[in-house]
Amino acid sequence: MKNVINIKKVFQMKKYLIVLFSIIIFSLTGCDYFENSDTLNTASLEVNLTGLPAIPDTMTFVCWYAQDNTKFKPIRAFNLDADANGNIYFKSEQPLGHLTNAQILKVTVDRKAAINDSNFSFSSARVILSGRIKNANCTFDVGERAEQMKDISAVYTLSTPTNGTGTDELSGVWFIDSLLTAVPVAGLKLPALYSGLRYEGWVEINGTYVSTGRFSNPKAADLFKGYSSTSAGYPFPGEDFLLNAPAGLTFPTDLSGQKVLVSLEWNNGKTSGNSPAIVLFSAAVPNSAQSGVSYLMQRQNNPVPYGTAVIKVDLFE
Repeated sequence: MKNVINIKKVFQMKKYLIVLFSIIIFSLTGCDYFENSDTLNTASLEVNLTGLPAIPDTMTFVCWYAQDNTKFKPIRAFNLDADANGNIYFKSEQPLGHLTNAQILKVTVDRKAAINDSNFSFSSARVILSGRIKNANCTFDVGERAEQMKDISAVYTLSTPTNGTGTDELSGVWFIDSLLTAVPVAGLKLPALYSGLRYEGWVEINGTYVSTGRFSNPKAADLFKGYSSTSAGYPFPGEDFLLNAPAGLTFPTDLSGQKVLVSLEWNNGKTSGNSPAIVLFSAAVPNSAQSGVSYLMQRQNNPVPYGTAVIKVDLFE
């Protein structure tokens, strides 16, 4: 009887250790980290991207993963076009050693014609989304401080500084606040973006979109001044509509009753575009608009580029 009891105790202890080991494994990794398979040398990468900007047919989206080190030699996971809604879904097996060492994922916009070139490589200047891998999961965002995208705001002011004061003051829009005070401040509260994206200001005049210019820093001048006159503008994004009016429009104009917008754009190297892609803010200019007065813009519900990824390692048959 004594031997039987000892055997039972040993058996019970083994069962306890097995259960305890299983609990520890699942606590450390999470159940999503596993899937059934007959191999121990592969892993799958599953990526969901949404709200991607429209790009020309000659371009495509490329996803890379790499260790986060000074050399940063990324491996291409896929190159795919988005669907009509700006979405991409990808799932594929990858070498286990690559994915277990991966710490960061990035999405770039690249030319299709260049993808198969022997010199084709990753460039940080083309990144639109990035994310760090933690516990086999990754969240893609548009910038390092993308959580700030939840707390953004915008105001605009009508003014034309480039032709002096008191002339055609309702024919220019600038994203500044407190123009009537001694020191104007930025009218846009927006986070910094990765290099593959830009912000852009717009006015919609009688149904025609006219750009105020693209920019990365809402606290500095934008990259465009094609419609302004010869004097200096404000050191913030904005534009005077005084010269070189597009076909069908006449400058100077009166922006009363028109629209002002701020959008998110794919950075194709241009300083301005033809129409907004992802509208972040919109506002109707009052019919009784006044120059020098700051007007609040409304946040739009258009989706900002975003994504998630998960790495699943095959450990059990």
